[in-house]
Amino acid sequence: MVKIIIEDIKSNNKKKETVSKKVATHISIPIQTPEKIIDKVLYNKKQRLQRTPQIKIRTIALHKPILIILVLSIIVGMVYWGGNIFQKADVIITSKHQPITYTNEQFLASKDQSANAVDFEIMITSDNKSENVILTESKDASIKATGSVTLYNEFSTTPQKLVVGTFLSDNSGKTYKTDSAVTIPGYKKDANKKIIPGSIVVNITSFLAGDSYNGTPTDFYINSFKGTTKYNKIYGKLNSPLVGGAVGLIYTLDDLNRTNIDNIAQTSFKDDLIKQVQAQVPPGYILYSNALTFSYKIGDNVLSKTPNAEVIIEGVLSVVLIKERSLIDNIIKISLPDIKGDELKEIKISDLSKLSFDFTNKAELITKDMNSVSFLLSGSVDAVWNPDIESLKAKLIGIRKDDALAIFRQDPGISRALLKIFPPWHKYIPSNLSKINIIIK
Repeated sequence: MVKIIIEDIKSNNKKKETVSKKVATHISIPIQTPEKIIDKVLYNKKQRLQRTPQIKIRTIALHKPILIILVLSIIVGMVYWGGNIFQKADVIITSKHQPITYTNEQFLASKDQSANAVDFEIMITSDNKSENVILTESKDASIKATGSVTLYNEFSTTPQKLVVGTFLSDNSGKTYKTDSAVTIPGYKKDANKKIIPGSIVVNITSFLAGDSYNGTPTDFYINSFKGTTKYNKIYGKLNSPLVGGAVGLIYTLDDLNRTNIDNIAQTSFKDDLIKQVQAQVPPGYILYSNALTFSYKIGDNVLSKTPNAEVIIEGVLSVVLIKERSLIDNIIKISLPDIKGDELKEIKISDLSKLSFDFTNKAELITKDMNSVSFLLSGSVDAVWNPDIESLKAKLIGIRKDDALAIFRQDPGISRALLKIFPPWHKYIPSNLSKINIIIK
């Protein structure tokens, strides 16, 4: 039995081998690459997924015209919103101009406020200029020195009279005589009982000739009062140096010397004084080149012991200073008589220096005490209106663009106005003053 079984097993194994060989002889299995294997796996997976039930998501697609309208609406809204934030109004104004021309138009300057004239001030300056010259004219001379002193009276409240030729002595003992009779006023007292001496100036001449009397002695006493209480109470102080004293051969100015000195005085010396005055002109005043008088003098006794000499020129420059605002008001009153009220404040005339000035009286003498002077002006100036910007802004704020023209027409100082509003679709001027910009040209 056992044997049979073993044989059966063997025979079965042989059968299987035989079948396998037969199958092998009839079936060929292809060799697959890795790429093909992967593709096949993915394909099978996809097939399985497709067989699984899927939830379909439905997308809502906007129509293109609706999308465009939506975008445009957003853009327009942003522009409108931005326009409100950046809203502004620009106003360009051309102010009114009116030329004014004069040919010897007469004006009056006066310090009398009720005279309705031009305001003015007087300025006087003086200076000395030394000039070295060579003298060619000589002569024998015996000349006394001359000068002036100020006499004071501290003795009494009663005036003190001195006759002509009263002898004075200086602190070195030299003697002089007064050139004229004088009366020295009596003294006064101030609130603190302090004595204020009376005083007067008198010219004096040295008693003897010679240059030893030339100089600057300080104190003078009246010889006739010596030994009395008046001697120290009525006295003199030097007012101008003593000059001109000479004895023997001396050199003097000839005509050629005087002509050269005159030229210097009328040119460089005068120009120097004018520059000094111009540097001191206060703000709001104008100095015209012809609104002045100039005078000078050379010492009458220019004497020297040598040909080389120093000549002193004494010059005085007096000027009339015109107040600019007052002159403008008078020009407007004469040339624009119909303008009154607030409009007067808007008008400016900035080129007054272009006008030429002349005194009505060609021989006018300027003094510190003069209260009025008549003068002539010639030339052209331009009257310019300057509208009140802040007042104009207040009138424009928040009004309709079309109503602005009526506002501009109300101001006589506006000849032309251009209004620009941003953004352009706004019909009203901004309600914020800071967003209104006015330019005057």
